[in-house]
Amino acid sequence: MSSRNRINFTSIPIKITLYMIAVLLTTAILMLIITNRHFNEQTGRYHEDILKRKENAVLASIDYLLDTYPGKVTKDNVYQILEGKILEISDINKLNIIIYDLRGNVMLSTQIEEPRHPVLPQNILDSLAKNEYYNETLDSKDENRSYYASYNYIKDVSEFENFAIINLPYETNDVFLQEDMFTLMGSYGVAFLFILLLGAIMIYVVSKNTFNKLSSFADRIKETQVISNNRPIQYEKNDEIGILVDAYNEMLIKLKEQSEMLAEVERQETWREFARQVAHEIKNPLTPMKLMIQSYMRKFDSEDEVLVERTNRTSNILMQQIETIESIANAFSDFAKMPSRQDEMIDMVQVIQNTLEIFSIKHITFTFSNPNIQTMFDKQYLNRIVTNIVKNSFQAIPPNRTPKVSVDINLKDDMIFITIEDNGKGISEEEKSQIFKPRFTTKSSGSGIGLSMVKKIIEDYNGKITFESFEDLGTKFIIQLPYTNEHKTI
Repeated sequence: MSSRNRINFTSIPIKITLYMIAVLLTTAILMLIITNRHFNEQTGRYHEDILKRKENAVLASIDYLLDTYPGKVTKDNVYQILEGKILEISDINKLNIIIYDLRGNVMLSTQIEEPRHPVLPQNILDSLAKNEYYNETLDSKDENRSYYASYNYIKDVSEFENFAIINLPYETNDVFLQEDMFTLMGSYGVAFLFILLLGAIMIYVVSKNTFNKLSSFADRIKETQVISNNRPIQYEKNDEIGILVDAYNEMLIKLKEQSEMLAEVERQETWREFARQVAHEIKNPLTPMKLMIQSYMRKFDSEDEVLVERTNRTSNILMQQIETIESIANAFSDFAKMPSRQDEMIDMVQVIQNTLEIFSIKHITFTFSNPNIQTMFDKQYLNRIVTNIVKNSFQAIPPNRTPKVSVDINLKDDMIFITIEDNGKGISEEEKSQIFKPRFTTKSSGSGIGLSMVKKIIEDYNGKITFESFEDLGTKFIIQLPYTNEHKTI
């Protein structure tokens, strides 16, 4: 049997079904045992009632016989009185009769075979002496037959004198009763089998449907994200699953509120961090400028022969520092003024090609798998991505090395891959974990937010950016973006 067709006994619906089958089977077995026991008890009481009625009839006949006897009845002549009538009474009642004397010895018997007790055991005599009555159920080697016996005194009621002991053995044939019992139990068995099959199917279908719903809810829960427009689950039934769904929907509302609060806190913290960085970056060139001006003022001498030269050198240094401050301000200004996304259907090959024209084309190789890759994207965002990475690539190439930058765009498996590779100095192992963090830069100038901005843009489109780098050999950035064009090109 293949694994696909094998029954999964760890499945909860299968477990519930098996438990239900076990309960029903246990119930059926107990019911059959109880029915069999009750049937046997009823059968025993039925035969005991028959024996009791026959016994009353026999004793009434004997009492009548003794009452109509013309002489006095004693324990010595009771044998002669009953001898002539005992067979007649036995035939009328269709029951064998055995007469014992008071010591338990057989006096008369209508049985052809020898009585079971030729001499009554002492326990029977003791019970008769105490209760004046004794019933006996006899074991049989034949499963279809049952044996009962009753013992009573033949006595003179008026004088409370016992004359003899009468034993009435009663033998039954239970074949027909057992056939009735087996028929009844067979009917019970068929009914229980039908209930078992129907119940197993119903329990499995209900539990399977329930857990299918729970599985779909679990899939929805797995898709739930902190910062996302999570849709509530629609479920109209008022049951235990409805309670679970209501709890999940309430959680979504709280999650949305908390994510909005978290986003606001993160935005505020981000701008505080940027403000601290701007202050730090601007303070760096301002400090040497201040020191230089103070030194210049202390040493200022209008009669100095090299005053013009010293003034020009100081001015040049100050201009350089001012330009550094300006570049820092522009970089942070560009980041702060990032426009909201304006997605439109664009030709990514054409947009990248136009972006690369601002660089030295002779040092750039641009390739593509398809000349017309149409997708929904913001043109300005794509321009910023390519510009930042290509600019970093050129800046990472040492001056003594001929620049080589290759850009490739490829469409594969509903994903757009943009690869930008250079032959620069590479990224050290210590710097690799910091490369996408804000404020991190390996250049003497720059704000260190270019790659962090690129990463943020790509992740906003559910994309991913990775890199491979080897020191003194170069770096390759790999950008993966979802292909969202409904009319896919071939």
